[in-house]
Amino acid sequence: MKRSLFIVGIWEKILHEITSHALFSISLIAAVVTSFFNSPKWGYIDVKVLVCLFELMLIVKALEEYGLLGHFAGKIANYCKNERRLTAALCVITFLLSMFTTNDVAVLTIVPILVVISRTCGFSITLPCVLITIAANLGSSTTPIGNPQNLYIFSFYKMNPVSFFSVSVPLCLASLLLLMASTLFIRPKKIQAGLSILPVTQKKRATAFLLLLIPVIVGVFGLIPYSITCVLVILTTIVLNRAILSKLDYRLLLTFLFLFVAVGNISHIAVLKEQIAALGTTPLRTYASALFLSQIISNVPSTVMLAPFTVYPQALFYGANIGGLGTPIASLASIIAFSLFYQVFPQKKLQFIGTFLLYNFIMLVVLSAVFASVIIAV
Repeated sequence: MKRSLFIVGIWEKILHEITSHALFSISLIAAVVTSFFNSPKWGYIDVKVLVCLFELMLIVKALEEYGLLGHFAGKIANYCKNERRLTAALCVITFLLSMFTTNDVAVLTIVPILVVISRTCGFSITLPCVLITIAANLGSSTTPIGNPQNLYIFSFYKMNPVSFFSVSVPLCLASLLLLMASTLFIRPKKIQAGLSILPVTQKKRATAFLLLLIPVIVGVFGLIPYSITCVLVILTTIVLNRAILSKLDYRLLLTFLFLFVAVGNISHIAVLKEQIAALGTTPLRTYASALFLSQIISNVPSTVMLAPFTVYPQALFYGANIGGLGTPIASLASIIAFSLFYQVFPQKKLQFIGTFLLYNFIMLVVLSAVFASVIIAV
């Protein structure tokens, strides 16, 4: 009886993990199923992407642990005098923060601050939360380390900084302009109370991890071997705070690993290869395919799936990053934002979803139309 209960308990935990982390589960199933049709090879895995992602995860987790990100965000937010300015400030902070700490971390850092401010000052955060989520998704498109799909595109197509930023900066500027225009829909109501700023703990260690971003970013650009920066980051973590190693969400790394295997297998299955290859035969088709697929399977797997079948990195970049708008599924950061909002305001979930879909699809339509014309012109 005890043995059967133990087995049932283990099975329930497995089911919980599968249902709670859908993207991880789907990537695992895809890797396993496609392996029946093609033997996976080590060459399918982009080791540089996995290593660089691991380094960034360690540094960002350390900055979270020491309260550095939340400290700066809260300090800047306290300079705002009304709700519109506060929303605009938090959107800009999120936009900039996501460039270097990924969109997921930016949402996890700023949305809780927004919740605290809302409880202190008593104003509705539905629209501000939606705009902050959009800011995280769009701001992260600016740099190779801002989100996983950019890191993959930069590595897969062996881009250099000039070629990457020549593509990303126009989207960055257009996104920021559209985002600031959207904050005008927030009432300029005066804020009555300020936010308590939490101190940074162990400032020297926090600074050390912050400085580690420099060699890691240089390594992403290929100026330093990523193997050297990886050793440097791991040794620093072991010396300063080895507990961080056990706090990382390794499912993200495994998700990428499984996606690489699945896509590698698919690229060697004749029937599927032909169908997916047809999606990337022209820049406009690549762009439209990335936009559409992102809405139903998220922009990260869409990028990994399409990249081997298209020679148009610019079209894929715009499609995957703009495709992070739209449905909540399009970007993991959007799912995280909804979860954080729902935990505090479960009674407003429909209001959040309605506002989210309205603003996301308006921005999706505007930006996709603008950059479709850019792709056609090129």
